[in-house]
Amino acid sequence: RMKKGGRRVHRASKIPGAVSIDQRPEVVSLRARVGDWETDNVIGKQTDKTALSVTVERLTRLTILSLTSKSADSKAKNLIKRLAEFPDAARSTLTADNGAENTNHEDVKQSLGLDVFFCHAYHSWEKGTVENTNGRIRRHIPKGLSIDTLAEDQIKELEYRLNSTPRKCLG
Repeated sequence: RMKKGGRRVHRASKIPGAVSIDQRPEVVSLRARVGDWETDNVIGKQTDKTALSVTVERLTRLTILSLTSKSADSKAKNLIKRLAEFPDAARSTLTADNGAENTNHEDVKQSLGLDVFFCHAYHSWEKGTVENTNGRIRRHIPKGLSIDTLAEDQIKELEYRLNSTPRKCLG
């Protein structure tokens, strides 16, 4: 670990067994099939105990929201629980960033039978679908608003709203 302007910075990915996005099949980039997902966490206040896990299907833009603790265990359990609701054919790949919450990607891979790929460090645009969705979520949950204060039914309502809004890209 090195320090840069008072904050800690990491030289390389600290996620064991991480597979680079460079290895991801070309079909994922083309948005030609259902089953390619992107995931990220949205955090409110730094002091919050919980985060909002956001997972988006690239082709259909189907969005899954879950309240989760900031731990890797919680994130993995959440992904497994929510993505298991879909048939195997709708679960091919998952793209994540290098955040510590994605350390247990092997559990997700084993449980769901999907391949997990990681973006390059500080290249959040490599998972642009979920980043765009995070921006849409921020309209309802502005930065600095505590996620700890949100109820499960508020998250369900937001998920429904995001999934039922007409989208130009979907015609």
